[in-house]
Amino acid sequence: DGSRWNRRAAPQHTVASKGAYEHASPYRDGPRRGSSLWRIRGNAHGEQSERPFDYNSEKGREDFASMSTTKPWLAVFAAGACESACNRLLNADIIAPLSVAAPVARDTLFIVANICPFLLVLFALKRGYLTRMGPWAATASCVLVIAGTLLVGLHAKTGSTAALCGGYALWQLGSLWATLMYLIALCQLDNIRSAMLCICASALIGTLGQRAVDLFSLPMHLILCAVLPCATLALSSHLARENLALLNETGGLESVELSNPAAFVSPLNPAFLCLFVFNLVFGFSLALNCISGIPVDTSPSGIVTALLVGGVVVASRRRSGFIDPLAALAALVVIAGLLCAIVSLFLPLGSASNYILRSGSACFSIIHYLVIFGIGSRNRIGALRVAAWACFLTGLGTLVGTLSGHGVNRLVGTNDALAAGLLCAILVSFVALAFLWLAKFSFRAVIFGVEPITPVVAPIESGKERESIEDRCARLGTQHGLTKREVELCALLARGRNGRAISDQPTLSYSTVKTHVKHIYMKLDVHTQQELIDLVEGGLGRQEEGA
Repeated sequence: DGSRWNRRAAPQHTVASKGAYEHASPYRDGPRRGSSLWRIRGNAHGEQSERPFDYNSEKGREDFASMSTTKPWLAVFAAGACESACNRLLNADIIAPLSVAAPVARDTLFIVANICPFLLVLFALKRGYLTRMGPWAATASCVLVIAGTLLVGLHAKTGSTAALCGGYALWQLGSLWATLMYLIALCQLDNIRSAMLCICASALIGTLGQRAVDLFSLPMHLILCAVLPCATLALSSHLARENLALLNETGGLESVELSNPAAFVSPLNPAFLCLFVFNLVFGFSLALNCISGIPVDTSPSGIVTALLVGGVVVASRRRSGFIDPLAALAALVVIAGLLCAIVSLFLPLGSASNYILRSGSACFSIIHYLVIFGIGSRNRIGALRVAAWACFLTGLGTLVGTLSGHGVNRLVGTNDALAAGLLCAILVSFVALAFLWLAKFSFRAVIFGVEPITPVVAPIESGKERESIEDRCARLGTQHGLTKREVELCALLARGRNGRAISDQPTLSYSTVKTHVKHIYMKLDVHTQQELIDLVEGGLGRQEEGA
């Protein structure tokens, strides 16, 4: 019917029967027809299409950005609202008293309980441990959240700083899994426009909920501290379960990444650095002008920003071109907020800089979620790794931003000139980043540059054909300048071997195999293992005919 997998037509040797496909597949147990590996999109009735989008065509991009809202959208929206409402409880009832009693412990615990655990998640994901942790991780998350809330309540009754520190650490560790599940569930939404509306709506309702929380007494705050993260987890888990099943089905990320390197984004990609910068601004806006550890209530700015951005998305006819303009607008707003903070050192402007910075950081927060959605929805096997890296950089950026804001607060009133100098340094650094580096960077290009995963279907060969694969790869190696080792690996890849099977050889490590495969793909001008198989099968013959 003219459909395409990536840039090449579907290979002639692709098998249609279920048994043959399972026999030929390099994935553990084989990704069966109709399994989650093939589920690229679904309609309102839950029916799945087994033909993936052609993301490289204009129609594919339009389909990616024009689907309707479904029940999963409502679940993700509710989970996002709960996640957003938790922030006010965390800042007012846990971080604020901890900032007064033990500010050093606050920062240390933030590193230990909110940053480092994501590195452990990444390590477990790489080793394949996380698929075995899934069944009990949700239960452990809820237990930790409830235990942390009880310790915070004990602090409220006895004034024990140790109980507050323990409660903060346990609560953060417990909410970690809920955050990851929410981000993965977000990646299950149909399209980027639907995701953006969901993000804006949940931010709006969550911010309104933060203001409503102030009307309740402390016991109700503690109940909400325990209930909201568990509600986030409950609403997200059933949607995120498919991604965890994918990880278990494929047996790990390494073999899939080796077969489809264009489907995975490196942690060193500028998009991840942007997430760090975005949350640095967020942390700075939280800490600037705070009193006794309690941030200035800038929720009206968050509400207005969510309404405006959501309204523009609804009214706009542009399918997905609003990401980069929103980033540019947010950068301008942040620059205005930093200028206002400098001027407020000499003129009585009150908390105007906080409101402006909050508007900019709210826009950045929307882009932050869109980046995770865009990458994770196009590669659902790698969505958990994307979410973990994003959370790690989010926490790191928030820590650096809050420390910078607290540093400015200490200087205000005692050394205004030095405070102004620090603010000017932050302003100049941000301007350089926004207009010298980000001007050449496109979030849309990063998102749409992620290629969908192509299942590898190796040909079923006879012994004679196996011998011919080495000959074909050797001739391709001569034509394209492959080394002897690269020719050997090319032959293994052409037979459908995955990265783990190749790296099991005594003389090769996975990192070495990954480097060689990257060079092979570059020299042969292919992007996936399936394209390499197609090239070995028929590309050489076409070249000879042309000659």
